[in-house]
Amino acid sequence: MSELTILQKTMRLHEARWWEPENGGRAHCYLCPRHCRIHPGQAGFCFIRVNQGGKLYSLGYGAPAALQVDPIEKKPLNHFLPGTRVFSMGTAGCNMGCFFCQNWDISKSRQDQVRSQAVTAEDVPLLALQHGCDSIAFTYNEPTIWGEYVIDICAAAREYGLKTVMVSNGYITHEAFRDIYAQVDAANIDLKAFTEGFYGKITLTHLEPVLETLEWLKNETKVWFEITNLMIPTLNDDAGETRRLAEWILGRLGPDVPLHFTAFHPDFKLRDKARTPPETLHRARAMAREVGLNYVYEGNIYSDGAHTACAGCGELLIRRSWHEVIENRLVDGACPKCLLAIPGVWSKSAGQQRLSKMGRSTEEKYGHLNL
Repeated sequence: MSELTILQKTMRLHEARWWEPENGGRAHCYLCPRHCRIHPGQAGFCFIRVNQGGKLYSLGYGAPAALQVDPIEKKPLNHFLPGTRVFSMGTAGCNMGCFFCQNWDISKSRQDQVRSQAVTAEDVPLLALQHGCDSIAFTYNEPTIWGEYVIDICAAAREYGLKTVMVSNGYITHEAFRDIYAQVDAANIDLKAFTEGFYGKITLTHLEPVLETLEWLKNETKVWFEITNLMIPTLNDDAGETRRLAEWILGRLGPDVPLHFTAFHPDFKLRDKARTPPETLHRARAMAREVGLNYVYEGNIYSDGAHTACAGCGELLIRRSWHEVIENRLVDGACPKCLLAIPGVWSKSAGQQRLSKMGRSTEEKYGHLNL
């Protein structure tokens, strides 16, 4: 019995988007720049897009492997509904092969190797409301590979005034990008390095498609987005590379896109690497600010680099400790001292609906979930 047949017996297959049939029963998946040509009975690189009888199906639809309530600052997003809670979810699989993955237990697993739970797209926003969340994040593994589920959740979330967030590696084709990012409100994109060598050897992908995604976000959408660069000692923490990364962001995206330099800890296949020294993040932040970026942060360490200050007068606006907001002095999204409007999304949706009878029945249905 084939692996796909076993999976079919235990999981509901959902027909995929972003694919086309080819000779010999193959399915060409053009969801991401890998352009997998998948033979019958096989899965693509991401593990969860499978070919059955010449058709492509998603095993990730309606089958999250991770559900959690997080502070929005953990995504990390510092200019999007600060101090609020986000309902976070992920599935199995990924379309990158990062040696340093910090969620490798699900991202490097097949769907039958994780403890997934059946949750309909329509029920996700109800679960989010029950747990006091103002938004839903598609995160932990790469949400692009379960884009069909993302789109349907976004449609359901809008009915309740909930925002939606992509936490992504940015490895996506333009066709899929237009469909998925037309639905979401915010994103954090991992710009994992600024050299093709790093991307090729350490992530098994390429740099240019990620840069293209960032430019599409800037030029083709109204999505609020921020960028994360995880700094790994000796691999992508060179001062010259950091400067080139910051200069590219300034030149192509502008000075107001928040940039997060975050600290690495040894994991997965890079357990031989040391933790990122705080001094590396301090240096990177100072350099990016010197280049001309207005909002540069440090993450995964306790640091003053977590605070938000006004780019006009320097007034401290939001004070944070790790992922906790200690003080927020913004007034209607502006600095109270010089009145400069600070780029971001600062207020919740108006008229957010509360739980109805349907919501209470959902609570009974999913009361067993451990969040």
